Amino acid sequence: MPAALDIRLFGGFSICDNREPVTTLTAPNLQTLLAYLLLHREMAHSRQTLAFLLYPDSSEAQAQSNFRTLLGRLRQAWTNVETYVQIGSRTVQWRSDAPFVFDVQEFENALARAQAGGGVSELERAVEWYRGDLLPQCYADWILPLRERLRQKYLNALAQLIQRLQAQDKYSAALVYARQLLQLE
Repeated sequence: MPAALDIRLFGGFSICDNREPVTTLTAPNLQTLLAYLLLHREMAHSRQTLAFLLYPDSSEAQAQSNFRTLLGRLRQAWTNVETYVQIGSRTVQWRSDAPFVFDVQEFENALARAQAGGGVSELERAVEWYRGDLLPQCYADWILPLRERLRQKYLNALAQLIQRLQAQDKYSAALVYARQLLQLE
């Protein structure tokens, strides 16, 4: 059974639930919160940490108040959010048992398989998942190094893919990827 939720952060924020776009999550802070939870889904995050992350220029009390309001807006904007996000009295975390497809995770998994001997097909899969920089409209301090790290992984994957295709005498396919690499550099 395919995952009901499809999440894209490469090239911009997008969530489809059962193939229907979730169009109510347009507020930048809602998107930033969900992106942070997804990208750091291995652990629970204190509400205080998230409040300071999203509202760094506010006082502690104001940041926490803003964060409570944001959680309320999230619940209103996405009615089944709690299927995917565990919102506790002290912590918030992306649910590890939630069925979803996440482009960043798929990209990194394909790269790992390619490095473990998966070859050209896994590099091609990785390159397909990368549809642009990670959340290009988000300028939060925490995302900038992650965006650059993923971009470098993509550029390296393109370079490896070109080399492997040339070694297999698949020059026309290599040329397609070489053009992509040149456009980015």
